[in-house]
Amino acid sequence: MKYFLFLGHPNENLKEVTKEKEDRVKEYFNRTEVIEENIIIDGIQYNGMIDYKVFSNLTNFDCFNCVEHCCGDAPTIFSPKIREFILNNKKKFNELTKIFDILEELGHSDEEIEKMVLEEKLIVPSDYQECEIDLCPCAYTPTNGQTLCSLHTISLEKNLSGKEIIRNKPLICNGWPMEFILEDDGKTLYITLPNDFTNSFTIENFYTKSCINIDFAMSSVFKRENPKGFLEGDYKPFIVNYGETIKEILGINAYNKIKNRLVREELISESDFSIKKEQIIRKL
Repeated sequence: MKYFLFLGHPNENLKEVTKEKEDRVKEYFNRTEVIEENIIIDGIQYNGMIDYKVFSNLTNFDCFNCVEHCCGDAPTIFSPKIREFILNNKKKFNELTKIFDILEELGHSDEEIEKMVLEEKLIVPSDYQECEIDLCPCAYTPTNGQTLCSLHTISLEKNLSGKEIIRNKPLICNGWPMEFILEDDGKTLYITLPNDFTNSFTIENFYTKSCINIDFAMSSVFKRENPKGFLEGDYKPFIVNYGETIKEILGINAYNKIKNRLVREELISESDFSIKKEQIIRKL
């Protein structure tokens, strides 16, 4: 088995699921109710085994009030579409990230920098990653200390739709915190979220992620690091906060099946969906 979202990650070791964790995946999904649905990602069809109940988990993706550096490294080999988007918006991209300024200070010409964006796996040479350039090259830090995505911000400033924003970012960034585990046959995807029960095999640590663990977000430990903290009232079911993303990645049929099943089993209610804006289209 492999961690599907990490297949394109420059660190090859991250995609491998250990034999111990693979056994946990199989044991968990053998005893868990799932929704089975065909999922098409990048033109390839998979048999999706969706752990639908976790989509009712409370979440709050308030990146504007978070001090954790989620975008800790270059997450994937960037697609031609994203490279084109960066070059088409290079002035704003550089204003936010300072990437081109840094490369210029390191002695590179405009032509060399543009060639890097087009040809380097990670937009910038790997020698500069985690040295002169920390975090993902598309990440930036506003004056109040959060880590945000320049691709997302530029898309918002251009008044693009949620669907267009998703298409301007790598799958690994859009899909997080969903966990996709690919069976060895290359045809089956096990889909879940990090939580108390699945944390033993998901790549993300549920317990220290305030956006998906409301108990941690309300704790004194979290508020010591982030005094402003997250508002408890802003926590909504995952399917509500991530609706547009779920539709785009898993498909509208999967979204509707998950929603209808959760409502029918009274794990969520229709009233939960009365929000003004999903996180994806909120602006700083």
